[in-house]
Amino acid sequence: MDVNFENFGVLQIEPTDFCNLKCKMCTPHAEGFKTIHDVPKGSMDLELYRDIIDNLARDRAKFDHIIFQWLGDPSLHPDLEEMVGYAMAKMVGLVGYLRIDTNAVVLTPKRMDQLVKLYERHRDLPLLIVFTLDAVTPETYQLVKGADHLERVRRNIRHFIRARAALPFEDVRLNIQLQFVLQNGNSHEVGQFVDYWQRTLQCLGGGKGHNEIMIKRLSVGAGGEGQLAADKLYEKTVAEQGLVGGDGEAATLCLWSSRPWESTSEGSGGRQACPGLWMTPVIRHDGHLMMCCVDLKGELDLGSLREHTFMELWNSTEADQVRLAHIRGEFSTHPPCGDCGGINWYNTPTEFVGEWLKERGMTELLDGYSRRVSGG
Repeated sequence: MDVNFENFGVLQIEPTDFCNLKCKMCTPHAEGFKTIHDVPKGSMDLELYRDIIDNLARDRAKFDHIIFQWLGDPSLHPDLEEMVGYAMAKMVGLVGYLRIDTNAVVLTPKRMDQLVKLYERHRDLPLLIVFTLDAVTPETYQLVKGADHLERVRRNIRHFIRARAALPFEDVRLNIQLQFVLQNGNSHEVGQFVDYWQRTLQCLGGGKGHNEIMIKRLSVGAGGEGQLAADKLYEKTVAEQGLVGGDGEAATLCLWSSRPWESTSEGSGGRQACPGLWMTPVIRHDGHLMMCCVDLKGELDLGSLREHTFMELWNSTEADQVRLAHIRGEFSTHPPCGDCGGINWYNTPTEFVGEWLKERGMTELLDGYSRRVSGG
C-alpha cells in the first residue's frame, strides 16, 4: 500500500494490552512484562473511546480501515462488541472496513453470535475478523502459543462460520481471515493448516462472506537480529510445500511475497522515509496517540486524545519534525527509529514525499531524498 492524501492509512485502536496467551513471537507477553508501553497495563475507558470516535467522525478523518488490536487481545475488553458497534454506526463513509484481530480463546459461541448480529444491524460497513491460530495440532499450539486452547478456539470459530452462513441475505461482508505466522516450531504444519481450514470452510458454509488463509511472515525485533533467518525459513517452507497464493475451494490463500522489513530486502538504494509515520497511527489503551505500530515503548507519543483531537496531534509540528528527520535520512534523531529495520509493508514513494514537502514550502529537500532512496 502506498501512502496518499485521501486518508490517514490504517488506524489501530488498542482496547487493552492484556493478553491470555504467551506466544513465542510476542516477547512482552511471552516473558510476562509487567508493563509493555512503559505505562501500566489497562483497558480503554468506554466514554473516552466514544469521544475519540465522535471527534474522528466530526472531523471527517478517513482511514483505509480500523484495527481493534495492538499489543493485547481485544476480546478481553468487556465492551469490545459495543466499541465495534459504535464505530460501525459512526464511521460509515470514512473507513473501508473494521477489523478485529483475536486469538478467539474467550470469544464463546454466545459472543460470536453477538458479533454476527452486530454486523446484521450495521451492514453498511464491512467487518473482518482475523483469527490468529498458528498451529494444527495441540502440541504445536502449546509450543508456539504457550497454552492448550486449540480445540476451544476451533470450536468457537466453527460456530462463527455456521452463524454467518445462517444470515438471511446473500450479500455478506462479514469476512474471515485465518492466520498462521510461520516460525520455528510450526513451519512443518503450514500445509496441513491450509488444508484443514479449506475443508472446514467448505463443509460449514463458507460461501457467505470473503475468506482468507494468511500465511504470514514472522516479525523479529522490528526487522532486527534474527529477521533474515525468519525470512529465509518462510521462503524455504513455502517453496518446499508448494504453496501458491490465490483462490482456493473455499478461501483465498494469501502469501507474503516480499520481505516486510527493508533491513532484509534485496533491493538497492537507501532506506525510505518510514511510511508508518503517515500510515500507521495507533491509539493506545489510555488514549495516547502513537506515531508507529512497532514502537512498543511508546517513544513516539504525540499526546493524549483526552486533551486534543486526532487532527491536532497527527498534523502537529512535533509529528512533522519526525517525518522531516526521516526525509533527511536522520533516523537516529528520534528513537526507536534508529534501531528499526524499516517498515516495508507500505511504501513512501518519492511523488508522495514531493507533494507533502510542497504543501510545506520545503521542496528543496526532495532532490536529496530522491537520490538517497534510489541509491543515486
